[in-house]
Amino acid sequence: MSIEDQKDKGPKPNKNASTVRAEDDFVLRGQIDRPIQPEATPERRMHLRAFDYWHGLNAGRQFPQFEDLTPEGLTPFKQNCLLLEYHRGDMMVRFCGAEMVVLFGEILSPGSQLSGSPATAFSMALQQRLALSDGRQEAAEFEFIDGPVECRGTLLPFSARGELAEFIMVVVNHRRKSTTDTVTLVDPKSTAVRANEAADKIAALATLAVECADAGSTVVHPGIGTREGLYLALAQAYRLHIAAARDPASYKKFLRSHGMRQQQRAPYTPALKLTFGATYDKTRLTEYAAALSCAARNEVGPDGLADFLKNHPGGIKGCVQEERAVRQGKGSSNQQVRLEDAQTKARQIAAVSLEKVSLSQEFGLALVRRNSDGSTELLSAVQTPKHIVDRAIIQVASKDEN
Repeated sequence: MSIEDQKDKGPKPNKNASTVRAEDDFVLRGQIDRPIQPEATPERRMHLRAFDYWHGLNAGRQFPQFEDLTPEGLTPFKQNCLLLEYHRGDMMVRFCGAEMVVLFGEILSPGSQLSGSPATAFSMALQQRLALSDGRQEAAEFEFIDGPVECRGTLLPFSARGELAEFIMVVVNHRRKSTTDTVTLVDPKSTAVRANEAADKIAALATLAVECADAGSTVVHPGIGTREGLYLALAQAYRLHIAAARDPASYKKFLRSHGMRQQQRAPYTPALKLTFGATYDKTRLTEYAAALSCAARNEVGPDGLADFLKNHPGGIKGCVQEERAVRQGKGSSNQQVRLEDAQTKARQIAAVSLEKVSLSQEFGLALVRRNSDGSTELLSAVQTPKHIVDRAIIQVASKDEN
């Protein structure tokens, strides 16, 4: 969605916000139209990491719950984050990270109104976007270029009750262009160019769908399906679903061309049908959808899905039971009892020295215990799936960067 395509609602658009690139859902522009260079990977890593965190909290719902945000989850992008609440027709600031000063000219105070922020190009364009209901209800990536500052970011909606998005998380990372960069003024793109780019986005989804069908074919044909093949096919369907979530408008058009539509209560079903076939057993599809929802809720990506399912108690069936308990607002009573029993035993385990901890790989996780006197003791190394170790490494490295 572009700035110039929006209706005259809310704050007036910045006069320099003139051009659009169609592969982004939301594009904020200054007076130039210079694409982010490929080497600017930290910006892209950050905003995609934020999207993956949001998608993990979403877990198949229309919107993730604002109360599910945690300080630990926000750590990798906290200083580049702006949290807003739609309140009485305006956006109220809930939190503003230190790095946002580059785009707003100051750090916005919690409780202040976005409309009262300094009238920078970024602030005005963001207000115009969020003045529209659609602009607050969809996740969107954006690119912003104004003078020497260029950045990538994402808008991520959250809900208080699950029906409407009353909160928006804006995550942006920026850099200043080198003085040797060449800047060229260009005209807005023509309708034909935008149509071609829209077609390219749908073609990209079609390519992913073909890869899904190829992976699914090894499962649905009798005699050649394996558990490993099933996990790989599910991972491919998961990739398609995530790509679709980043571009819901193109996905909607793509599904319509295949006689399907996206359903709020069954968000994974279209991708699974494209993988295993529209006539595939509905019970199986429901189980697979629960497995993907469980993986998303546990912040597991497609690359880690196979290991996640292999190590999850009960595998896919266990995911189904876990998701059913979550939907019903219940935990697993048996699991809670087991946890409490294990905690009682863990309080009695003798501590060990670090030298006695043995690891089979370069990195690993260990269980520590805080005693009543405040001291901390090491109990044991923990046999943990690789994707969980990887998440721990990223979290620790992110804290070190900050």
